[in-house]
Amino acid sequence: VSINSEAPNPNTFFTVRNDSSLPKRLQVTAYRWTQTEPSTPTLTPTDEVVLFPLLLTLEPNQSRQLRLGVTAPPTTTEKTYRVIVEELPSPQTQGSQGMGLNMRLKMSIPVFFQPSQPQGQPGITNLVNNNGKFAFNLTNTGNAHYMAKEIQVTGTDSSGKSVWQKSRQGWYVLANSAIPYDLELPKTDCQKVTNLTVDVKTDNKTNVSQSLPTPQGICPKN
Repeated sequence: VSINSEAPNPNTFFTVRNDSSLPKRLQVTAYRWTQTEPSTPTLTPTDEVVLFPLLLTLEPNQSRQLRLGVTAPPTTTEKTYRVIVEELPSPQTQGSQGMGLNMRLKMSIPVFFQPSQPQGQPGITNLVNNNGKFAFNLTNTGNAHYMAKEIQVTGTDSSGKSVWQKSRQGWYVLANSAIPYDLELPKTDCQKVTNLTVDVKTDNKTNVSQSLPTPQGICPKN
């Protein structure tokens, strides 16, 4: 789930719903979102996003529309935020805390304030085989985010035959960001792998690929 907003209509609405059998008290907060790691957002309090209401109570099976507005002026680069919807303790849950684990709702919703012509530009850089660990960066030189839907690393031998392959789900890559990834390389048949290739499928259909020759294999050195 994500929210897209753009000038000249920076106001939008989103809906929250309580599907449980108890009332829920919710608090809604906005943060500026920047990025240095694949799946850990860096959040900073911001007054560039206006939310209403900030506090609300939802009865069982009740839904409520919330209004979101971006007050920052539009720029040529996408601005990114996160809206945190968090459940507050209620008398019912506080009274049951001594009876076992109590789980409370917390959602983090991406908000993208887009420029007039948003375009993500995916890339792969800094491929390194570091003694049994393969590292690389996913980059975005565009002015808007993209989603790395799937990241696949393939090791091939000198004839081009696949020896080893591993896939993982990607994440958002924000504008003007470089996100480091790494993974352990296999020890089985590692001497046969003479090339490592990274293939990334994105949500904007701009798929990218980059290779690292490994003529000496990928076995870790003791």
